[in-house]
Amino acid sequence: MWNFGSEGLWRSRIEPHAIPGAGFPISFAMVPAAPHMEPARVSRSNDTISIELHLTTEWPGWALYCRIDGNPQELSSLRRQIHRDDNHRHSAWVIAAMVLLLALCGFIDGGAEGAQRAVAEGMPRPGAAAVPRELWLRTFGARLLRPAEMPRLFLVLTEVCRRAQLSRLPDLYYVAAPAQMNAYAYGGPEKSAIIVTEGLLRNMSLSEIAGILAHEVAHIRNQDAWAMDWAAALNRAIERVAAAVLAALRARGERTPGRPLASLLGAAPTLSRLLLLALSRIRELDADATALDLTGDSHAMVGALAKLERHHGGSAMPAADTFDDGPMRFLRSHPETSERVGTLLSLAH
Repeated sequence: MWNFGSEGLWRSRIEPHAIPGAGFPISFAMVPAAPHMEPARVSRSNDTISIELHLTTEWPGWALYCRIDGNPQELSSLRRQIHRDDNHRHSAWVIAAMVLLLALCGFIDGGAEGAQRAVAEGMPRPGAAAVPRELWLRTFGARLLRPAEMPRLFLVLTEVCRRAQLSRLPDLYYVAAPAQMNAYAYGGPEKSAIIVTEGLLRNMSLSEIAGILAHEVAHIRNQDAWAMDWAAALNRAIERVAAAVLAALRARGERTPGRPLASLLGAAPTLSRLLLLALSRIRELDADATALDLTGDSHAMVGALAKLERHHGGSAMPAADTFDDGPMRFLRSHPETSERVGTLLSLAH
């Protein structure tokens, strides 16, 4: 309840308000803004951590004071939820940027009608997959596993899927490749498959395998295969439309290299590819955060990432705060291992 006096809005009585589903209190109040007010402060008393925030408002001289109290596990869960919400929002921005780029390519030669036609023709068909499942499985040379063959593995997968609230277990496939350490997921919650290699099962502990399976289950629950297929279809449409429109402009004699529209069309496929890679990195970080929720074992997940880094990179994993922040990182489909580990550790603690 806000209180108003003769001098306007003044500090309200602080009352706790529970965040739905969080299970810990949050309190807020309007307070006078001080010139050097700390925007955020964290304190700890016994098993309770308090986070105090002072947020600017549209009222001059006043700030919104917010206090959150909880134990480390509760606040870590809140941080992971915020992280996942950010990832989902960034994913939506990336796909929206790809749709806008496709529409712009069509607009350059056909106006509003060309933009609408380009977007309509570039959207993937409902239910269409970039690679049919059967071809995808044959490419890996995978065979279907039965629970009786690897009961402990299926027990781990069953528990992870229970926590993820999947309605059915993904089909589990095995690739007899002792020199490879990989796992892949395909499909969504209604129909999915996970492939694991022999090298992965031989070289990982059971808890590390659980973390890897949780990561793949996260991809399935989050519909990442569908999202990436959708973005890949947009990428192909942008390449096709940009090339066709650029050819039409040149056929009409518009060959000037510095012409802005021609330059944009020439760069569109590269921009689209960069957006596609950005989406892949976002979905990978989101799958890591979801897997952490499903297992609660950051040490096993970090251990699995370290083994994969040594196997694929041939060297020990660098420190979590030393990942490459240069332009080459934008050409990767996955975040660097050190970045993934740093993110996992920050979300776990």
